[in-house]
Amino acid sequence: MNDGVDDTLCGCINAFISLFYLVLYIIILKVVYTRKDRFNMPVYKQLFNMGINDCLQLSMHFVGGICVIFQIDMPNELNKVFGAFLTTAWSTWVAFSFSISMNRLMTFCFQHYCMDVYSKRNLRLQIAFCWFVMFTPLVLYLSPLCAVRFNRLNFGWSYDRTLSMVNVFKMADLVWTAVMMATSFINYGLIYLKMKVMKIKSSSIKNGNQEVRVCIQAVCLCVYTTAVELHWYFKSYYMPVSRWSNFLSNLLGLLNCTTNPTLCLTLNLSIQTAFIEFILGKKLRENTTVMTVTTIMPSSRPR
Repeated sequence: MNDGVDDTLCGCINAFISLFYLVLYIIILKVVYTRKDRFNMPVYKQLFNMGINDCLQLSMHFVGGICVIFQIDMPNELNKVFGAFLTTAWSTWVAFSFSISMNRLMTFCFQHYCMDVYSKRNLRLQIAFCWFVMFTPLVLYLSPLCAVRFNRLNFGWSYDRTLSMVNVFKMADLVWTAVMMATSFINYGLIYLKMKVMKIKSSSIKNGNQEVRVCIQAVCLCVYTTAVELHWYFKSYYMPVSRWSNFLSNLLGLLNCTTNPTLCLTLNLSIQTAFIEFILGKKLRENTTVMTVTTIMPSSRPR
């Protein structure tokens, strides 16, 4: 197409970012899984599952990038399956995000109940529910009622508007995301009010400085993801109709998958140290300060 858009360049950008962060994520997940002596807190089990979710989405983005580079189209049925997994994985991340906001709320406001709320059994139920949120609508997205497919000319995934129930599914997804994100923001607001009104200092909380930094990280991720979601739904009101606009919109979603691993390796000193040790193949000096930090993984969802 003679519109000034370099398809090969756009495909290379998507494929490179997806593959680079997919490899980075796999290393982080391996570190978290194998170093159970350091990452035995409940939130790290949530982190591990959210990481799997993100890796699934990054894999789909990588496949899309390859299709753009080589100018090939996926078989129609395979395209539908990939799109279904990618779209429902987003719903799972939203559920995990809410779960993490509850974790932050319990940590800062109801510390005495944390052991009961995040017992081994209860934690498994919470994680199972988050995955249930993905596989329940997956059946519907694989049915003839709705489909999300990759269009290489637009560099991204979008709803198949030729199907009758598309608008219903799209609105249901928007409502689900809006309710969960709004509730998460309320939880973070309660944390802020509790610390402000009670004049609670980070020093009064175990690993307080780190917990506060992670809470700020969680809020930033929630804000960015909400902004991306709103952009996907309302971009037609302010974005010009062009393939560059489609590429940038898809890139915003892809970058949402890369935000948390970047923050994990900069803010989370435990993961940062374990990651460096894995790369170097040896332990760092004994006097290296390592503090257990809780963190979360985002996801992105193309439109």
